Amino acid sequence: MRQAQMTRNERRYYRKKIIEQRLMGLGVLVCCALVLWMCSTGVTVEDRDGTAVVLLAPLGLWLLFSKQILIY
Repeated sequence: MRQAQMTRNERRYYRKKIIEQRLMGLGVLVCCALVLWMCSTGVTVEDRDGTAVVLLAPLGLWLLFSKQILIY
């Protein structure tokens, strides 16, 4: 739906959902930063495993920079 064709309530809903989505994206990226910090302080190989960052970072970036509503 194009921005010019939206009603006032639809624009309000879109803005609210986009803000919520971007906050979720920031939250996921903060979790990635915490995982990287925990990996940097790990002693064993298992403690230094950062696989979660490989999976979560693209999701966080997608939520942060997408103009579509990806959440429900």
